[in-house]
Amino acid sequence: MEAGGRADALRATRAGCTRGLWGNHGYEAAYAMVYLDAAGDPLDGSKRYELRFDREPPVSAFWSVTMYDNTDFFLVANPINRYSIGDRTPGLHRNANGGLTIVMQHDEPAQPERRAKWLPTPDGGFRPILCPYEPNAAVFTGQYELPPIRNVSG
Repeated sequence: MEAGGRADALRATRAGCTRGLWGNHGYEAAYAMVYLDAAGDPLDGSKRYELRFDREPPVSAFWSVTMYDNTDFFLVANPINRYSIGDRTPGLHRNANGGLTIVMQHDEPAQPERRAKWLPTPDGGFRPILCPYEPNAAVFTGQYELPPIRNVSG
């Protein structure tokens, strides 16, 4: 290998490390980022959404959905200091079929049962990330599919 080629490869390796040095390995966690709703429209805090899990992500550890803004990829500041919801979030109410519906909207829901599963969004665009930790093989083979985020603004 030429000296220049080796130096370029080394720089690329170092650049990869600076971007992912503290990241998890694939067997530890998977990250599913979503930008569009079920209709293909960009996610926007002026609308109300639901993410309905009929079957929660298959994991050996735990899972969560974390809310980020589109501008800087920062966590979304909100009045209840909730930045994610997952299988370990206290007070979650399951649906009658045992599934879970996460409510994503900017304004606080009026109904107490929706408030308990509310993941606040920013005013503008956002991108939630589903993070299954110690995901089962179904996550990687496509046997488990992430449900779509549906606009329920009416």
